[in-house]
Amino acid sequence: MINKHKKFLTTAVFCAIASTGFVLTASAEETMTHDLDEVVVEADKDALPGSYVKTKGSIGILGEKSILDVPFSNMNITQKTIETFGGPNQPLQSILANNPAVRIQGTTLHNDFSIRGIKGNGTSSYLNGIPGLMTQFAAPTFMIGDIQFISGPNSGITGIPSTYETTAAGGIVNFVSKKATEAPLTRYRQTFSGKGSFGEYLDVSRRFGKDKEWGVRINTELLNGNTAINSNDMEAQGIFANIDHRDKKSNTNLLVGYRHLNIEGGARWFSLKAAAIGKEITKVPSAPEASKNYGFDGLAKESEGYIIALNHEQKMNADWKWFLNAGMNSNKLQRNIIGASSNFVIINDKGDVSNNLMSTQTVTKNYYAQLGINGNIKTGAVNHDVTLALDKAQYRRRQKHV
Repeated sequence: MINKHKKFLTTAVFCAIASTGFVLTASAEETMTHDLDEVVVEADKDALPGSYVKTKGSIGILGEKSILDVPFSNMNITQKTIETFGGPNQPLQSILANNPAVRIQGTTLHNDFSIRGIKGNGTSSYLNGIPGLMTQFAAPTFMIGDIQFISGPNSGITGIPSTYETTAAGGIVNFVSKKATEAPLTRYRQTFSGKGSFGEYLDVSRRFGKDKEWGVRINTELLNGNTAINSNDMEAQGIFANIDHRDKKSNTNLLVGYRHLNIEGGARWFSLKAAAIGKEITKVPSAPEASKNYGFDGLAKESEGYIIALNHEQKMNADWKWFLNAGMNSNKLQRNIIGASSNFVIINDKGDVSNNLMSTQTVTKNYYAQLGINGNIKTGAVNHDVTLALDKAQYRRRQKHV
């Protein structure tokens, strides 16, 4: 028993010495210092993790606001989302569907979608906060940097669009053009998608001046080939230039662009003949095959158009500024050979279709101007953000059957 006790004491003392030596060694190492190399992290401070959505965006005449500072549903998706979920020959809805309030309703031919169950398309959308500059047909996204949503009837905080297809009652979609980056950018991108659709895109950005107050960004598009839908060919050529100027008292942005678009085939819209429901039509038809083209030989949509959009803000003093938003869209639908109402009417349970065809040419011109002032008024501890604006929209449309 005595020998065992001595062995236990010896082991305990040895462990204590070893532990003390370990602590002393670790303590000595902790006093040493080492300078790490500089690490630079570049990111958008307003973007949430993943950089698919942003916390801030332009809310019409209210200006830049955080989603937490507005009393309605607001979502701002980024260029990363556009490039990840969109595609050169994909309908715009593949991007817009990232907003839970949006449902897909269109095809490669059109921009149609719905917000909270109410139909919308390009005619009720905004470009840099200006209504009437997008058409109902397939929209260009190669020059778009952000897309901002306001769900619900909030037209009072934006200009009132002059539309001929839909209204903005379900919500507002505002497309924001790409602007010049702080660092020079030259990017050439090739895309291949569908069954043989090849695209080429050039993105060039430069800033000039002593304080880089001038910015120019050029985006071009050249697209040709077959989409994922059989016998659906899409061709597009476009060029857009965004010029901006900034200083301590003002901000100005000018967007000018041209795009030609030609789509052969690809119609995939269906409706049920109202008089046949409950008689010849007794069940919901099966969903169409994803790759099948339900159009006909000769079906085509071809259009070309020009866009000009101007935004200007001028500070009058520390609390007040005046602003101007103006734009013009001139578009000609050169060929429009499709079923009447752009869809095919199902008449029985077999899925047979009966439809009148139409061949038209349509010329549309939209003009818009908005002038207003914005400022802060304090009444005691309450701060009021006040905006007064006057806007005018003019729409012209001429259609003829050919």
